Formats: sequence, structure tokens, C-alpha cells
Amino acid sequence: MRGFSVVDSTSPGALADYSAWRARDYFETYYSEVVLPDEQAVLAYQLEVMRRADVRYGRALEYGCGPTLHRAIAAAAYAARIDMADWLADNLVFVREWLASDAMESDWNRFTHFILQCEGTPDIDPVRIAHREAQARKAIHGLYVSDARWHDPLGEERRGYYDLVVSGFCLDAVSSDRGVWRACMQNVLSMLAPGGTIVIHALHDCTAYKVGERMFPGAGVTVDAMAESLLENDLTRASLDVQVIPCPDNAVYGYSGILTASARKPPTP
Repeated sequence: MRGFSVVDSTSPGALADYSAWRARDYFETYYSEVVLPDEQAVLAYQLEVMRRADVRYGRALEYGCGPTLHRAIAAAAYAARIDMADWLADNLVFVREWLASDAMESDWNRFTHFILQCEGTPDIDPVRIAHREAQARKAIHGLYVSDARWHDPLGEERRGYYDLVVSGFCLDAVSSDRGVWRACMQNVLSMLAPGGTIVIHALHDCTAYKVGERMFPGAGVTVDAMAESLLENDLTRASLDVQVIPCPDNAVYGYSGILTASARKPPTP
């Protein structure tokens, strides 16, 4: 959060194309030093939703994982199998490298420590951290390159397939066009099984966010837009939760709030 200047994302040519994306830049901007307060908030939210569900999910999907593991590590205690998907193969390289490693010291230890802390784990030590990360490595199965703009992002056979879908800061970053975001929401939510749960995070009302020295698009998603999208994709109103977590210090990155939401599909009659 230090050393970045504000960029006028409305100026001509300010938004970068994802051909310019570098996974390392994203990791170093948001994940390399500490568990930032906004990430603490959304991780705690994801854990609370999964805990309150009081079920063991059979199949889970993290859609738009980027070069990160913390959301999958969080889900590993609640899901038997986790698939991970992202638009960019460069991001999945980071995931594969972590899966192939069994190092006690890794970039994600601090996140795992925070996850265990949220769950009330006593006496957190390197052994407990290693156990949770081993649990995640065992749970993670498929890694897929996917485009949320596809009608069936993982193929027709994955419609109504996943009991849990987690998506963090992905679908709202595909395009600055709100219509594209709504289509991506519909496509990804089609993979949620009856009775399944979605946990989704977006940058609140953000039209451009910063990675390294580049600005990438944001769809400017608001609370109302998120709620409307979830409801129009057949998630139940009674289960719907949408809230904004203020993070004014992140204005230098192009956003000053995190939008986090969850909802469930009705079970099959």
C-alpha cells in the first residue's frame, strides 16, 4: 500500500489489456508482505459463511483464483474436492508450483495462520499450519484455464455441478462493461448445484484498479447491482447477504471499499 501514485483511469489509453498482466506484479502488490486488512475481512467472511452452512461440501470451485491460494486453503476444511480456474495460465503456474511444494515456509503461511486464528484454533504453530496446507493440497484436484464470458465456462457437463463456488475479485475485473459482468455472473452461477452456496467478492464501485504500474478494468459493481444479479440467477432472497467493507487506504489502488456477498440456490424439490 506504499509508494503508489493515483492514476486517472478515465484518461485515454489508461486501462491496460490483460495481455499486459503479470502474475508476479499482482502477487507483489497485494499479497507479498502481510495479510492486508481488506483480505482479512473477506477471508473471515468466507470462513463464517462456510461455518454457518454446517455442511461438508462435496465439490467446490474457486473461480478466478489468480496466483493465490488463500481462499482454497480456507475452503479445504469444508470441501472434499476443490477445483480452481482462471483466465490466465500465468496465474495457474503459481498454483501448480505451490501444489508441487511441501515447504514449511511459504508465501501463504501467514494467510493460513490467519485462517486458523479465525477458526479459533488454539496454539497455532508451524505443524498446524503445515497440516492445513497439506489438507488443501490433497483437496485441490483440477486446475482449469477458463473464460467467464463463455456460456459454459468449464463445459456443459459442469452445469449445476458445484456445491460451493468461491470467486474473489475476478468477474468484476473482466471488463469495464457492466453488461459483460452480468453475463459472466450468469455463466459462473450456472455451475452452482441446487442447494449450493456462492461466496463472491468484488471491488466496490471500482472502474479501474492498480497492479504494478498498470490500471486494469473494473465493472463498477454496487450493492444493488450485486443483489440484483444474484436474485436474477435464482439464488434465494432469504439467503442473500451483500455488504460493503470500507478500506479508504486502498484509494491509491483505485477502490476504497470491498463488496462481499453470499447466497444459496434453492434445493431440488
